[in-house]
Amino acid sequence: MLRAALDLAEAGWAVLPLNGKTPTTGHTPHGHLDATTDPKRIREWWADGNWNIGAPVPENLLALDIDPRNDGSLEALEQRAGVKLPDTLEVISGRRDGGRHLYYLRPFRQPYRGNVPPGIDVKINGYMVMPPSVHPDSRKPYEWVYREVAHLPRQVAALMLPRTRVTRRDPSATDAIALAAFVRTLRPGERHDGLHWAARRAHEAGVDQRGLDRLIDAAEDIGMDPREARRVVESAGRDNA
Repeated sequence: MLRAALDLAEAGWAVLPLNGKTPTTGHTPHGHLDATTDPKRIREWWADGNWNIGAPVPENLLALDIDPRNDGSLEALEQRAGVKLPDTLEVISGRRDGGRHLYYLRPFRQPYRGNVPPGIDVKINGYMVMPPSVHPDSRKPYEWVYREVAHLPRQVAALMLPRTRVTRRDPSATDAIALAAFVRTLRPGERHDGLHWAARRAHEAGVDQRGLDRLIDAAEDIGMDPREARRVVESAGRDNA
């Protein structure tokens, strides 16, 4: 595991130790935010345990997390997009059902799950479990399928837009209730970016603190930690400054 973690770091992937699938090793109090490419830190982390390996998705990539348990399939995505996806860098999950993580070049800064079929998450935040980590239930290793990272077809990228468009030209953009309603439509895997997008629109429209609190409440309703939601909303305000 140490050798694999160092190899990933040398290739530019920040890594963190995982206990099973979670960063609860005691080394990373801020979770994936503590991931690093520093070989000295990596050696220190793996010195006291043969931890699994996690890695945040690099900023120039996205990962399609295909979950067969929830009826996710590459074929369903290709059918909806009307185009075949090119082969790309892939990780075969250690789950018994053989989930897949497909890495593509990110087509724009904030892709969403949008109109992507159920059972497929579009991952740009958080972290992914990396080979040769061992799945805690099946005890099977995650495995690389080494290929060159491919571009997403434009038809697939078009599916990754917000399902609900709210623009400054739309009068509802000034209405925090409409933005909160948008936040409540977000699914796992798109909550952070979706909330940030809505908060940016709210700050641009001059929504007051009461309205911003509506966004935080909406984010909490869909399962976000309220402290994390507030950090996202405040960060969006700083981005607009």
